[in-house]
Order: sequence, then structure tokens, then C-alpha cells
Amino acid sequence: MTQSGTQISRTQLRMLAVMALLLCGFAVVVVRAFAIQVKGKDFYQTQGEIRHVKEVDMPVSRGAIYDRNGEPLALSTAMQSVGIVPGKLIDQFSKVEQLAEVLQLSAEELKQIITSRSDRQFLFIKRRITPMMAEAVKALNMPGVEFRTEYKRFYPTGEIISNVVGFTNIEDQGQEGLERTYDNWLTGISGKKTVVKDLLGHAVADIDVDEIKAPKPGKDLYLSIDRRLQYAAYLALKKEVYKHRAKSGSVVVLDVSTGEVLAMANMPSFNPNGSKEDNLGWRNRAVTDIYEPGSVMKPFAIVAALESGQFTRTSTIDTSPGVYEVDGFVIHDFRDYGELSLVDILVKSSNIGVAKLVLDLGREHLWDVYHRFGFGQSTGSGFIGESAGYLPPHNRWRTVDHAALSRGYNLSVTTLQLASAYAVFANNGRYRAPTFIKNSLNEERAIIDPAMAASITEMLTHVVTDNEGHRAGLSNYSVAGKTGTARIAEDGGYSDNYMASFVGFSPVSRPRLVVAVNINSPQGEAYYGGQVAAPLFAEVMKTGLRLLNVPADEVPLTADKNTPMKTEDSHG
Repeated sequence: MTQSGTQISRTQLRMLAVMALLLCGFAVVVVRAFAIQVKGKDFYQTQGEIRHVKEVDMPVSRGAIYDRNGEPLALSTAMQSVGIVPGKLIDQFSKVEQLAEVLQLSAEELKQIITSRSDRQFLFIKRRITPMMAEAVKALNMPGVEFRTEYKRFYPTGEIISNVVGFTNIEDQGQEGLERTYDNWLTGISGKKTVVKDLLGHAVADIDVDEIKAPKPGKDLYLSIDRRLQYAAYLALKKEVYKHRAKSGSVVVLDVSTGEVLAMANMPSFNPNGSKEDNLGWRNRAVTDIYEPGSVMKPFAIVAALESGQFTRTSTIDTSPGVYEVDGFVIHDFRDYGELSLVDILVKSSNIGVAKLVLDLGREHLWDVYHRFGFGQSTGSGFIGESAGYLPPHNRWRTVDHAALSRGYNLSVTTLQLASAYAVFANNGRYRAPTFIKNSLNEERAIIDPAMAASITEMLTHVVTDNEGHRAGLSNYSVAGKTGTARIAEDGGYSDNYMASFVGFSPVSRPRLVVAVNINSPQGEAYYGGQVAAPLFAEVMKTGLRLLNVPADEVPLTADKNTPMKTEDSHG
């Protein structure tokens, strides 16, 4: 035999060997399939359907929510839920009573459910039970009682940030707050698989599982919130609300350059790990509740005056004799301040001074300035249920409305809107929409000239250093800000309650944080923004600058925050 003939013969032998192996493998598969389809079927039938093939869902965990530093704000824990196949329990009422006792249910009601819904394939009767309760149910060894794995949401910070994070319902769907806003992002997609189960609904461990659809867990969400600052802001707010027996209150802390919400606290609040029946605490009041802000709007009226070209910062307005009538309505100042410059109008919070300024301006111009700063429209934060507030169209203004708008009446705002608007002064005249998501920055847009922003900022520092807002001052940090005290509208008029506010930023030399606070209806003798809101602002701002290691700009306080206000000072 030639060498080439030998090589062909060997090649043929190898091919025959491979074909033989393939045929053997195919035969094994056929035999195994026959055993499963025929013998297995006979086996299950002879066992009285002790085992059966069933398609089941593969539950997935909802994405976790973390703060900007990776601290958990919302987590999901796997738990067992108990359900029944009613038709299999019709003849087991003696055991049904035992089941009801273990699950702390009414035996009679459970029997009624079984009887009336006997055609149902599966019904939950107790969801997310404790491990001890689950073991007790398993010990009953009842056919027709099955377990399903579900996830329960847990909120480690409790009431501290519950209005912002929100909560889920029993189906693990977001109902309030960011849980609802980002529900699609957080929600996973459950999978499906077929398993062999025994009569008790337990999967048989040694039978292969066929996965029909792979599960996709929900995606995690990293917020802009700093949990440390959130704790501090909430506890400080809670203390002030209780101290002044106020109806409610809010605190917002923004990063000046990024627009990130670093803290947002509200009172009243609620514990999301407990009962959800008391919905008064559900609202994120900082974005949903609107109110007439009062004198914190005066800096924007000053912007309108300066932009008009009719006034400069040194222009003076005669506010004597301390009362001013507009269309039959009388505007009051705290006292007769006489001639006031634009800076002094802010420092003294003169209602008459700012009213006379804007009445010399066109209505459309004042409306345009307010609108540019974001009033009467959503901030763009994306928070579900955010209010746009209300800025009436300028063509509907009466003269008295025109004057009222200058001092923060006849429009409504949210606390987040105020914080975002003041951030424009701190950010060289540029607006960046606030965000609750870490490193998710919105585009900036120019609102006013940088020189205008610097001029207003300088005026606002005098509000703090020249006594009216001195309780907002900080040792070693310069502060710019404005007080606000507005009567609260009620039944077509105004009540005897007030909204006390302070909005400001620090350090002035290189602004890092904006803090906006309000206290709704403080009771007692102290109800002005400078008395109630300014100290809260100072406490939150001080903590924020310390936590973020912001360098001091070493501007000492010019007044003792513990001294009472002088009678000649404004209470704006």
C-alpha cells in the first residue's frame, strides 16, 4: 500500500469514529427524552400527581437609593409571602383554622375566601411575613399553601428624608417622592422559570430548572443628597418648628455651582417604615407648597430698577412719612425712614421704598425679571408633583398689584424656587436648574449680568452685617441674604399668621451653598423672618460649610446674634 493510500484510510477511520460517537450521543438524548416524556409521566401519574411542572415568576429586587457618598437611603429585603390554592383547601378547614392562627388572621374570613374563590389558582393571604412565622406555616405541612418570595422596602434614615425619597406600595411600586419620580429606573423586570414542585408547592431540588426569561434587577439611584447635612438640616428644622409651635417648615440647601440639592428637609414628616395612614407628612413641602414670600422678593425688584437705567445703587427714594397710599390701599414701613438709597431699602426692608421704585417701571419689565429668575414656572428639578407657583400676567395687574409684587405679595412661590433664584446672585448671574441626582448637571443660562449679580450680592451682605438679618451671620464666613415676613392668605383676606423666611448664601467671596428656610405660622411674640428663620439659616449653613470643608473668608460678625433687635430696625 502506498503512503498516500495509508493516509486516506486513516482519515476515513477517524471520520467513522467521530460519526459513531455522534450517533451514540444522539441515542442517549433520545432515550433520556423518552424516559422523561413517557416513563416520567407514568411515574408522576402513579404518584397521584405528587409532583407537577409549573411556571413560576422569578422576583427581582428594586434598585437601592443611596446618598452622594454611597450611604443607603432605601433598600429592599427578600421576604416570604404566603398564598393559597383555594380549591385544595376546601376539605381542610380544620387545618385552615391552624393556618389562620399562625398568620394572625380571622379563621372565618379565611374560610369564606376559600369557599367563595375556590376557582382561583392562587391568592395571597399574608404578605412579607417574619421568618419565624414562615417556619410555623411550613410546619403545618398543608397542601395548597404556597410561598412566594417578595421584597420589602426599608428606609434606614426613617423620617429624616422621607418626604423626598418617598415610599412604595405593597406591590413595590413608587407612590411618592423620588421613589415615584424614578420608578421606571428603580423597577426591575421579573423573570420566569419552570420547576417541578411537590403537592405542598415546594420546588424539588434535584430536578433541573429551565429558565424561560432571565430576571433583570432594578437599577440603583445615587442622589445629590448628603445624608450628614440632611440629618443636621432636619433636626435643626424640627427643633425650630417645635420651639415656635409652627404649623410647618422647610429647608433647602443647594450647591451654588452645580445646582445639586444637598439637603431638603420638611416638617411635619413621617416614618416610611411604619403606617402610611397619616398623609399630612407625605408632601415634600419645599417643592409642592406655595406661599406669598414677602420681602425675600425685594432683591429681584431692585434688579428690575437697576436694569431699567432709571436708578443706580445710590439713587434715593423718599419714604416719608412711613405710610403710602396706592389706590386706596395703605402701605406701611416699620417707621418713617426718610430718604433711602437702594441699599438701604433692602437693609431696612422698606415696603414704601421698593413700591415707589417699581411703580416707576413698566409692568412688563418687572414681570420679565421675575419670570427670568424662574418664578411662575417649574424649576426643572424633575421632582414629580412640583408646583410652578403663580406669577400673574402683567396685563392683569392693577396699580395696587404692581406695588404688592415688589414686596412679595400677589404671587406665590416654592422654597426650592427661592433657593434657585438666589443661586443666580451667587453664581455670577447664571441659572442652573436644581437636580436631585448626583453628577447630573443641568445646563446653565445667563439671567443677569455678572456685574449686576455682584452688586446685588454686595447689597445683601449689608442686610446681614447692618443688623436686620444679623442672626443669619456666621463667625469667619461672610453671608449675603434677605429676610421675609409675609402674612398668610386666608378666606379671601389675610390671617394673623405669618410666613417667616430667610434665603442667603455663603461665603460671599466664593459662594458654595445657598440655603432657603421658611417657618409657617410661628406662634408667640417672635414671628419675623429675622427672628425665626435667620437663626435656622445660620445653623444649617454653618454645618454645611463645615461638613464640606469650605475655607473661611474670615469676615467677623458685626453684631451679636443673641442681642435683641433694635426698635429702629426693619422686621422684613
